[in-house]
Amino acid sequence: MDKGAFLERAREGAELIKMHIELGHTIRLISHRDADGITAGAILAKAVAREGGAFQLSIVKQVSEDLLKKLAGENREIYVFSDLGSGSMELIEKYLGDATVVVADHHPPEKESFSNDSHLLVNPVPFGANSVRDLSGSGVAYFVAREMNDANRDMAYIAIVGAVGDMQEIDGQFHGMNLEILEDGKKLGILEVRKELRLFGRESRPLYQMLAYSTNPEIPEITGDERKAIEWLRSQGFDPEMRYWQLREEEKRKLHDALVLYLIKHGAPKETIDRLIGDVVISPLYPEGDPRHEAREFSTLLNATGRLNEGTLGVAICLGDEDAYKRAVKMLEDYKREQIEARKFIIQNWSMVNESDHAYVFYAGKNIRDTLVGIAANMAINAGLADPEKPVVVLADSDEDENLVKGSARTTEKALAKGYHLGEALREVAEKLGGEGGGHAIAAGIRFPKGKIDEFIRLFNEALARQLRGEQGEDQG
Repeated sequence: MDKGAFLERAREGAELIKMHIELGHTIRLISHRDADGITAGAILAKAVAREGGAFQLSIVKQVSEDLLKKLAGENREIYVFSDLGSGSMELIEKYLGDATVVVADHHPPEKESFSNDSHLLVNPVPFGANSVRDLSGSGVAYFVAREMNDANRDMAYIAIVGAVGDMQEIDGQFHGMNLEILEDGKKLGILEVRKELRLFGRESRPLYQMLAYSTNPEIPEITGDERKAIEWLRSQGFDPEMRYWQLREEEKRKLHDALVLYLIKHGAPKETIDRLIGDVVISPLYPEGDPRHEAREFSTLLNATGRLNEGTLGVAICLGDEDAYKRAVKMLEDYKREQIEARKFIIQNWSMVNESDHAYVFYAGKNIRDTLVGIAANMAINAGLADPEKPVVVLADSDEDENLVKGSARTTEKALAKGYHLGEALREVAEKLGGEGGGHAIAAGIRFPKGKIDEFIRLFNEALARQLRGEQGEDQG
């Protein structure tokens, strides 16, 4: 990746934003509603406030024509999109042509740059970055903020929380420009990286729940069964009620070794075992036992606010609002309960799945909330329900429009090595179905009319088959 050229682009974005602050214009911020987008929005909001500027922030599901029409009606001088916008560059030019626009994003862009001179794309992908692991949306926002004012390095931990929420360290370690953010945070003493157990619940769950609710990876015969988790922990000499952070270093090592041995005995693949121990980021800004103390738990808390349509609450938490934090902790319990129910539904009803040569498609109707379809697709892979070399799509009825379904596709590095790219396949299929779709190679999303599920299954399978043959989509020439 050409890091210097990307940082130069980030500097251009920073100067545009600062110029509008100096002119007294309100900076209109629009960010995505997942943990990565919420942290990106918070970073830019704090950077604008630090320069004495005013901002208005919206956390949104996606960039749609309706959203852009509304934004255009506001007649702002400047719009800044974070963790979204790269896939909607032509629509942005169509509706916001008279305004200054900065898109600070990491998703593969529709084109390498805007045609409009007053619009700027700040995205590491055209400079050679891997969008899945080298930098997240919060990371792009961080570098723009850092170019605005060096003091914004104090948001390094929030940027890493976004990267973790975006699973940038899915293989157990950080890559690319994420490493530079980590270094900034270490120098300021606001974060540290440890090699530890990477299961969710380090801060807030007793050990037995940490194991029983583990879905990435699944622990054979223990995931989903609290009683088995308690029995196993006691058999290894651990108090099931202890929290991971309360263990001494030698106890942590003993637990790591016991879990690795257990997974080997139960035939877990090497990549699952390798992912069990890896980079865990914690911050002394928060006390131990607080979900904000560890990046994965913090990102899950933020994700919950976004998925429950309270993304601005997540932004407030990132900016230090303690009341917002207390409200979100209550929401998180509901969110985790819904995830557990979604996992149960997928496992009990997997026989309903449509399996074709290249994909599994599971239609959940209203049984799984449309905001949980990506998590559900990952659960199907981690539970061993699907062949890891074949992508999984989970579809659910849209909460917003009863005539639409929303789907998320997920797969593994193994499947990518064969030649699949889920984002390109869903973008191509969405165009044919009159819907919207796209995303990363390993994770992507789609919305399309509910009456076209059978057609979707056929077209998606055909698109993936063409990818393996090395052919471009029909609509791409």
